[in-house]
Amino acid sequence: MDARPLVLLTDFGSTDFYPGVMRAVLLSSAPSSRVIDLHHDIPAHDIAAASFVLAQSFPYLPHDAVVVCVVDPGVGTERRGLVINIGERTLVGPDNGFASDLLLMHGPDVALYAIDDTLIHSENIRARGTTFHGRDIFAPVAAGIALGSNPERFGRRVEGVVMLRDVPGVSVDGGVIRARGRYVDRFGNVMTDIPLDLVRRVFGDISTVRVSVAGRDAGPLRRTYADGDSGELIAIMNSWGMVEIAMNGGRAIVYLGHKPVASIRIELRSAS
Repeated sequence: MDARPLVLLTDFGSTDFYPGVMRAVLLSSAPSSRVIDLHHDIPAHDIAAASFVLAQSFPYLPHDAVVVCVVDPGVGTERRGLVINIGERTLVGPDNGFASDLLLMHGPDVALYAIDDTLIHSENIRARGTTFHGRDIFAPVAAGIALGSNPERFGRRVEGVVMLRDVPGVSVDGGVIRARGRYVDRFGNVMTDIPLDLVRRVFGDISTVRVSVAGRDAGPLRRTYADGDSGELIAIMNSWGMVEIAMNGGRAIVYLGHKPVASIRIELRSAS
């Protein structure tokens, strides 16, 4: 049986050597696995951004992928390590909420395991320090699972894990959808977790929707970035099936004042 593919999602940065070391550990332990670098430029310590990116990317990953997510500001503390089975895919990372969006979406199709020091020590997996559990623990555990090991070889079943507060950040009140920014891409677009099916459920005809962002009018929902005038703040329904705030030829996040993305409030109301 071929080894399962491995996927890396971290905040280590693409200009540092930490992702390369992670890849080296994975390939040394599971040389027949493919390694996919999903993202290494998650904003430092931004667990909520990692949770959002993971949830948006998840349907496109190989059906049997083993995902190593290391956005871990609590590394070296008493926080647990986790193995999470969601259907045929597996997640490995710290118990800090990195899978919150996915866990809310997949509910009963989930099995949770807390990584156990006694069990991993029997597999010769040990932390060589307190600051790089991605290299020392999560990568070796993920490689073992990719090679066919059952998660119970590394951890014990648990019922509850840490979940992020206010994820997702969408609410409906009196026919108004309210949300906040979840992620900023390299173009300065602000992505939200307002799904198309919710917009249709609340408003019916989405052409009647009017969007405001941080108190600024962004007009109706558009189809493409080019549907706005140059320098105009607009809202589109993007290819992830989510509302996104953009600017034709500009950077929406700069126009909005470089705010932390979670502080940017978005409202959708009926124009009629």
